[in-house]
Amino acid sequence: MPSSNLALLSQTTTSDSLDYGGQKAHDWTKLLQEQLSLVSSYAEARDVPSSITINERILDAPRRRAADPAAAALALQIAALLFPKPDGGVLGPIIQYEKDLIKLRRLVILQRKRAIEDNTQRREEMSWGPRMIKQGQWDPIADPVSLAGAPSLPMPVQFAEPETFAPYFEHLKLGGTDFSMSTDLGEKEAVTIEEPYYHTPAIEFERGVTYTDGRLDLCKMAVGPNNIAALMDSLRTNEFITHFLLGNNIIGPHGAKCITEFLQGFPNRMDTWYLAGNCIDGPSFGRLVDEWTKSTSVTNIWLKRNPLGPTAADDIFRLITGTQNLRTLDLDQTELGDVGVTRLFEKLAKHDEKIALRHIYLNADGIGRMGAAAIAQYLASRCCELDSIYISNNPLGNTGVTALAAGLRTNKSLTRLTLASVGLSDEGITPLCTALEDHPNLVTLDIGQSYATVDLGSRYNWITDRSAFAIHNLVVSAKKLAYLNLSQCAMSNVGLSIVLEAVVNSPTLQFWRASTTWPQARDPAAVHSSQQHTRLAAQANERLLNNVKQIYGADTTYDSFMNEHKRWLVSDKTDVRKIDSVYRNRDASLARRGLMTLEKWWDEEDEMLKKVMGAVGPVCTMRKQKNHSA
Repeated sequence: MPSSNLALLSQTTTSDSLDYGGQKAHDWTKLLQEQLSLVSSYAEARDVPSSITINERILDAPRRRAADPAAAALALQIAALLFPKPDGGVLGPIIQYEKDLIKLRRLVILQRKRAIEDNTQRREEMSWGPRMIKQGQWDPIADPVSLAGAPSLPMPVQFAEPETFAPYFEHLKLGGTDFSMSTDLGEKEAVTIEEPYYHTPAIEFERGVTYTDGRLDLCKMAVGPNNIAALMDSLRTNEFITHFLLGNNIIGPHGAKCITEFLQGFPNRMDTWYLAGNCIDGPSFGRLVDEWTKSTSVTNIWLKRNPLGPTAADDIFRLITGTQNLRTLDLDQTELGDVGVTRLFEKLAKHDEKIALRHIYLNADGIGRMGAAAIAQYLASRCCELDSIYISNNPLGNTGVTALAAGLRTNKSLTRLTLASVGLSDEGITPLCTALEDHPNLVTLDIGQSYATVDLGSRYNWITDRSAFAIHNLVVSAKKLAYLNLSQCAMSNVGLSIVLEAVVNSPTLQFWRASTTWPQARDPAAVHSSQQHTRLAAQANERLLNNVKQIYGADTTYDSFMNEHKRWLVSDKTDVRKIDSVYRNRDASLARRGLMTLEKWWDEEDEMLKKVMGAVGPVCTMRKQKNHSA
């Protein structure tokens, strides 16, 4: 250490108060103490989890060997404040200061590297081209996909402490509404907020939101089995809440039991039950069905990412046929498997009475040819009045889609059909489009790619120029087609132009998306086809805008259509609006802007799911490795 710096330090530490640098030294000391406390339990920088963020100002912290004597002296003073020595020694504190500063600087560099890697991965996930080309046309024999469905894991959470819920639960118990002053606790603990975009008034507690339309929102708040009983008890005396949003709270079989007991006393209290990601197993689901079928009020039930399993098919059939006003049922990623879906739809096809169900979600359930054939039987049946069926991320392949097409040929009720990332290629596209030609009600068709393809172990669709005329003819003939999505596809500009010739003349299309996954070639023929595609694409955009203005008003911009109306071409507004959550939307917004990473996978050593499932039911052994290949 330069003797001049040591001398300067000795001058600045002669009194009890260190004045050199003024408040600056104390500010740096406070910052360093905060940052060091975050990582104090980790011996090495590589051991610090990515969830811990180090303030990047650390890189500007003064160093003892700084060329500027004032900065070097400031480093010495900070060291003395951080590690005071009774004897006034300076060497020990400055050595420890530099050691800790090096650790923090390494962490900042590491987190920058992680951020770059995360952003790169995010861009790769948004750009399917290289992965699609690597996969090519899906071969189910050489590259089999399980017919059991994707694992129904909730997103990782840690149980919250009961005291964090207490104010909200007490507010509910006292009959509290969306008006904070409806209870003393609400007036004291809640803040008034407005739901983004829709501007619905609401009040928010530390954990829990109540909206003016009767929604209770606890999505991702980690209620767990230890808090669910108190929640359901608080609702017994509350007649304001009619939409119950408890997504990703891993309440397990014990939580399902608490809800069952509530339903026994109040079968008609709720319109909406949003229970996605709660580790509800088959037996627990069966007991819920016993009570839901007694309700005349429930219209929509959401069970995404619960491990119902194939044996739940009979209970699902009971739920669909026995719940008088059930319009929407979400069974996404519930491990029904091809076997369970087959049994369910074979029973529905034989059911000779009309039912209320209009929208069913079956994404990522492992549906193959057998399940698709059973769905086709129901779609072709006299009693089928389905509006929407969502079956993306299933290993249907061409044989499955061809089997499905047999039912679509007869069906006249469907308005929405999604088949994104089902391993579909030209051999399946032709029978699909032929079956849907002249369909009187089809509004939405998605035959593109799913953002969750890799996470769910699905296979991309591979649609080439061979399918161009079939899709062209569908656009020309489908009387109400408003939404057609091919995403990135294996068509060239030549094939896309063939489809665009129909799009530019469509009086109904409002949304069309398709782009080639192939890089632009430079030969004259390729350049000419690219120019033709560009010209037709511009005409198509003009046509879409004109159609939008005719439907939504002359002042409607295409951006406002995308923000406000497009969503309801894909989803039923009546029921889907009931499950909008400020908590889910906040996280999704932060993730889109790169300000938050959504944790998808549980650590192998995490025992949380075992505890949840073991609380009342069998042990949950589901795990998913973090290492995913494209």
